[in-house]
Amino acid sequence: MTRGGRTRGAARISSAAVVVAIAGAASCEPIEPRPLLDAPMNRCPCEKYDPGASTAARCSSRDRCEILTAGGRPEYPFWIVVHVPDSSIFAPGQSYVFFSDAQGNPAFTEPPVTPGVVTRCRPPLCLPLGGIVAATGAYSVTPEVSSEVGYPLPPPDKSIPVRVVYEPIGNAQQEAFPKLPLDVAFASSRIGKSAVEFSRALPEGRYRRVFYPQPPFDELFPPSVSESVSVASDIFVDAFLLKQLDDPTKRVASITRSDGLDGWRAWLVDRPSQRRISVIRTLSGTESEVVLHTTGEQRTPTGGLGDDVEAVVAPPADWTAVPRYVTPLFGGSGLLIKYDPIPPPVSVAGVVTQPTTAPDEPLFGYAARVSFESESIARTGAEPSTLLRYSTTVSTDDRGQFATVLPPGTYAATIEPAEGTGYAKRREIVVVAGPTALTFQPPPRTILKGRAVLTDGRPLSGADVVAIPDTSPAPQPTLLAEPRPGRTETGDDGTFAFELDPGRYVLSVIPKEGTGFPRVVVRPNVPGSLTAQVAELPDIRVPAPTRLVFTLRDPSPTGNVIANAVVRVFATPAVPGGAAPEADPVEIGRSMTDAEGSVEILLAQEPR
Repeated sequence: MTRGGRTRGAARISSAAVVVAIAGAASCEPIEPRPLLDAPMNRCPCEKYDPGASTAARCSSRDRCEILTAGGRPEYPFWIVVHVPDSSIFAPGQSYVFFSDAQGNPAFTEPPVTPGVVTRCRPPLCLPLGGIVAATGAYSVTPEVSSEVGYPLPPPDKSIPVRVVYEPIGNAQQEAFPKLPLDVAFASSRIGKSAVEFSRALPEGRYRRVFYPQPPFDELFPPSVSESVSVASDIFVDAFLLKQLDDPTKRVASITRSDGLDGWRAWLVDRPSQRRISVIRTLSGTESEVVLHTTGEQRTPTGGLGDDVEAVVAPPADWTAVPRYVTPLFGGSGLLIKYDPIPPPVSVAGVVTQPTTAPDEPLFGYAARVSFESESIARTGAEPSTLLRYSTTVSTDDRGQFATVLPPGTYAATIEPAEGTGYAKRREIVVVAGPTALTFQPPPRTILKGRAVLTDGRPLSGADVVAIPDTSPAPQPTLLAEPRPGRTETGDDGTFAFELDPGRYVLSVIPKEGTGFPRVVVRPNVPGSLTAQVAELPDIRVPAPTRLVFTLRDPSPTGNVIANAVVRVFATPAVPGGAAPEADPVEIGRSMTDAEGSVEILLAQEPR
């Protein structure tokens, strides 16, 4: 025991000695501070920065180089999109849009001064949100229409359940919004005291509104589409009363299919938006004549539907490899639909592999996703039809193998290799006439290289570089598949490189938070060649920022602040020669309001 005790005591002494020795050794080494950010910082002096649009960078009160402008905001038109958090007391989950032209932004206000009231909106500027309106209403039907469709609604309640869609299209500031990431609002009916009603809180503005009757009423009563509904500052009663159906003689669809129509459905859609505008009718037998009722859809002088409407005849949802029939109503006609017999579906198997250069080179498959979109579908004893449409998507196994069934026809096949394989997304035309074996060999992705530098000459390290597919109309048609986004980071020397699919992109260089530099957006064209290659970009130059700062508040007299709101700024690309821009707006900056509702966003010149 004594020996054991001495051993334990010696162990304790030895351990303490080790701790002291470590502490002593550590105390001899100098503790060097490690920076939280390795990226360059925006600090005065400012003489080396390139000038901005109209002035040189100057040292601000924050010991930061900024391009100071009149009014404290950018000199080009821009949009501010505010997403209010769900946790907010005011307007939870709502979106607001503000527009600033080159002459200023009327949405900004000076902090309000009310005698005896201390405002919570700090200088220099406030951005007050518009009011929230309670939109309430119902979809009701007159007894005459109810009897006309053969479904008399029991008195006194003449309303039916609907799903209401509100799509924001403008507000008091701007008649029509450009293509911005705005939330669409939905509302569903509930049983009220005297009707089946809905209620939805909406910001003031203009909306495209659609009432969709819910099953089984969608077979009897049509959707109601309004291209512009103004939601004002008072209570908005959005009641709809179906008083009259469009001329039913111009909505009669005669549909035949020798193989039977049991369980098939037919309806009408607006071709540009693909919104349904008619009832959905379930078919039966081999011949069906149904009235595809609409309301408010007289698109020709004689009450017809016009050329921008399509009739859709679709098989039951659980059917496989059977196409739907989609026909435009040219000149208001097209409701005489004959679904011709088609050959039985055939098996299609294939593999996605690496490109090969020699016939005897072994194939190595990899995971991918393959989508088939019909160009035309074969018919029995007749020419292929572009009115028959079918699409499906299948995933390969880890060896790149896949199998499916398709109606015979011509298809656009889009092959999307899994991320990390190094191969590009590709689109090919394939013909399926019988059992088919396919081999897809997408090319390697383009390696895009570039460098981000500050306009004072320093490389911009530690910045995110994000490539987002450009959704603006292409200057000329292309057969390339829509590319996928990519992301990387600049190195110590400001260089970056990442793999991208061939195509058009919006490229954003986003400096690290806290460095004091703005996001810069460019629109390079990545070469569209389908062979392995390297694309080099000119240097992307990041200037001193223009500072946009304001406090976000609600419209109450005290201006209660909105904390934790996401604020995004958008602008359209600069167009040489002053021509009107045609490209969609792109995001040029974002931040979040703090606990006091204040937000600071550092902006560069407009995208180019």
